[in-house]
Amino acid sequence: MLDAEMRYFLEYCRIADFSKKSIESLSIRLNEFNEFLNKTTVTSFKDISCQHSRGFVADYKSPSVHIKKARVWRLRQFFHFLKLKGWISENIALDLPYHKIEKTVPKFMTIDEYNRILRYFHENAITLTQTSTNKKSN
Repeated sequence: MLDAEMRYFLEYCRIADFSKKSIESLSIRLNEFNEFLNKTTVTSFKDISCQHSRGFVADYKSPSVHIKKARVWRLRQFFHFLKLKGWISENIALDLPYHKIEKTVPKFMTIDEYNRILRYFHENAITLTQTSTNKKSN
């Protein structure tokens, strides 16, 4: 359904000097969006609602939070392009919230674990030094 618009958009991205990887990613996400829309009753990109976009971002093929965030960005870019061309009156993707990616908390060693590691290397250093000294004296 969005084949022609997607081609124009991807060509616009090439002219705007988007990186090859960005264009590839845009293409993948837009093809997924097109596939999603083909399973709905939408017949024109003018009929796409924010609800369709939200459904795609949140539920289509059970995406990870990283893919959800990527989908939002790609849809915002695509609908911005459609608005620039005058094909739609507003960018409906601006209402899509970015998904927050939780940061992992680093795990630190306990003082006991740290001391065990120090003892281990200290003992190995002493053993290596004694072995080296014994070989020289022989």
